[in-house]
Amino acid sequence: MNDDGRHREAFADMAAVWDAPLVASALAEQPGAVQPQNSEEASFPARRVPVMWLSSAAAALVLAALIWLLPALPRSYETAPGALGSIALADGSTVALGGNSAIRVRYLPWRREVRLTRGEATFDVAHEASRPFAVLSGVARVTVTGTTFHVDRLGEETVGVQVARGSVRVEAKDEMLRLGAGEAARAGGDGLARVPMQDEDRSWQSGWFVANDVPLGDLIEKLRRYSKLPIRVADPEIEDRIIMGRFNISEPEEVLRSMSISYGVNVDANERWIIIS
Repeated sequence: MNDDGRHREAFADMAAVWDAPLVASALAEQPGAVQPQNSEEASFPARRVPVMWLSSAAAALVLAALIWLLPALPRSYETAPGALGSIALADGSTVALGGNSAIRVRYLPWRREVRLTRGEATFDVAHEASRPFAVLSGVARVTVTGTTFHVDRLGEETVGVQVARGSVRVEAKDEMLRLGAGEAARAGGDGLARVPMQDEDRSWQSGWFVANDVPLGDLIEKLRRYSKLPIRVADPEIEDRIIMGRFNISEPEEVLRSMSISYGVNVDANERWIIIS
């Protein structure tokens, strides 16, 4: 693994698929004797190794492997709409999850990795110079060794990053930016660009969202963090409309009513869905 970074990646991928049934299966196999490898050795008596010794050695090896590999197995965390979550990670880092958000965490001796698969989260990362901390979300990858920053997944290809302390490296496709404290960036279909950091970005848990020439889809995604019913958009072009305003997204019904008046959309609700058309 020290010879080539690709070896470490290959080992990490292999380690991630280990599970208890495979370990139990390995323990169940107890070889009885070492057999000759070819005909020239057939005239010599086979060296028999006590089964008990083999079992103990196998158990010790499996235990060592478990100590090494179990932290590498991904762990998932998620929150319900309108509910916030706080997670303490093994290295002392903490994660504050927004409503209707989900992450998957995998720690390895040489790398710390989190995938934000839904919603938003603030990361307060414990400093480890030899073990980078990376957050992957959609098209964006954010890498640090220790700092505080926020990642907001606004769509499959749209991700916002805001830095509160320290600095981060943001990568999206073939572009890269370095952000310091008080700076923000947005990755999307148009590439990676710096954007102004709003006051609400520093206190995203307040339940308010400031839209300053952003797509309506950003507001809809923010409402999904609080809405008890899933929100569906019937026409994708609706999400491209540019809007401005300050919205109390912790009250999604009120915001949806104002959207129908201000932006000329229909908002229909049933027992299962809220549909915007």
